Amino acid sequence: MGRDSDFGSILRAFRARLTPDAAGVPLVAPTPRRVPGLRRDELAYLAGVSEEHLRRLEQGRRLPSASVVDALAAALRLDRDDHEQLRLAAGFAAPDSRPETGGGPVPQEITPAARRILDRLTEVPTCLCDAAWNVLAGNPRWTAFNCGAGTGQGRDRNMAWRTFTDAPSTVFRSPGHLAGFRAAIAADLRAATRRYPADPGLRDLVRDLRAVSAEFAGRWDAEHRPRPQTDRLTVDDLKLGSFTLDKDVLTVEPGDLRVVLFSAPADSPDADRLATLTG
Repeated sequence: MGRDSDFGSILRAFRARLTPDAAGVPLVAPTPRRVPGLRRDELAYLAGVSEEHLRRLEQGRRLPSASVVDALAAALRLDRDDHEQLRLAAGFAAPDSRPETGGGPVPQEITPAARRILDRLTEVPTCLCDAAWNVLAGNPRWTAFNCGAGTGQGRDRNMAWRTFTDAPSTVFRSPGHLAGFRAAIAADLRAATRRYPADPGLRDLVRDLRAVSAEFAGRWDAEHRPRPQTDRLTVDDLKLGSFTLDKDVLTVEPGDLRVVLFSAPADSPDADRLATLTG
């Protein structure tokens, strides 16, 4: 039996032994269940993959990616030994046991280094995001621009959720730049699920994005790694009008935080106007 069928057999066995109650799946009475464990559609929903994709994995007709294996392991509530068995059956190394790369939730602590960066970048709109793209804090310029995801609650503070659900925003992109940004953020979320496979908030975010956005689901299933490209956008300010700015993202370690900043070319009209903002 080859590696693919080995993986499928192991996956089916793990699915069969996990009860819906243990997985957090509500039972709808009085519909009788034909299997004691999870149904395929229930596991697909929990792991954020399509039911057809899961069917092919269990039948040995498709190779899983490492991120899909980790998402399945998290949905199945596997301990480290079983997670390792599932990864090895799929042809991947054992899961990383270091706490900063997969043993816990997505870090949300604003580290001293990240705070210093935010405090010193006073001339351009800047915010801090975690690895799931939740906005944690922003500088006064960010607040003055009302960039979106800055003052809301829950999903309204998540950049991935806002961009794939077309939430109201003062930030606009051309179709090309929007496609590039969405491709990059989907790929970054996929990488985050590999580092934090047990984080329930991240898992729920991916699951819900797949449910509400066909574009996100397509990008997730395609597992395409986009080429890095410039992200240019327009921000509309009620008092000062429109600004055309470049968006850059810096990663801060330790802490796995993102510094998102908007800037304009030096000596440009938008740079001069940006400098007039208070804060």
